[in-house]
Amino acid sequence: MKRLFLIPLAFAIIACNKNGENRTKKIDSAKIIDSMNVVIKKHNDSIRALNSKNHFDDLNGSHKLTFTNDEGLTFSGTVNFTKIMSDGYEVKGQAKSGKNSLIIDGKADRVTKKHINFYGEIKQTINGKTESKNKSNTFRDEGKGKFFRLQQKVNSEGFVDYIDIHY
Repeated sequence: MKRLFLIPLAFAIIACNKNGENRTKKIDSAKIIDSMNVVIKKHNDSIRALNSKNHFDDLNGSHKLTFTNDEGLTFSGTVNFTKIMSDGYEVKGQAKSGKNSLIIDGKADRVTKKHINFYGEIKQTINGKTESKNKSNTFRDEGKGKFFRLQQKVNSEGFVDYIDIHY
């Protein structure tokens, strides 16, 4: 029994320091945090790079914008797509011919190879009448050429207006 008591006592004596100091290494927590931040930053950068890639063809840049109606009125201009995220763009452009004009301003998301959802304003002044489309609109590649056509084609008077973004 005395031997059993002596074993833990010997262990306690060996394990304790004479000065009462802790012999463990001092760890600099700032260095550990910095190294963890470097790893996290690399991980976040790789995710950011993957999220900025387009799933569809890139539309960034200037494109031809055309307006045509049933009366044979046709005019064109340019629209600029500025990439703001993966398949997301800021869109600004105009087309003019005399007193007739078409202004497009907003944001667009390319949701499929053949569809662009547009959120903003499409304002047209034709023969002195101004019409504005402020709700969500869809441009679609109908397979009739290299352009996306606005799908909400009927104007307030019941006539068809073709607004196309060429690519």
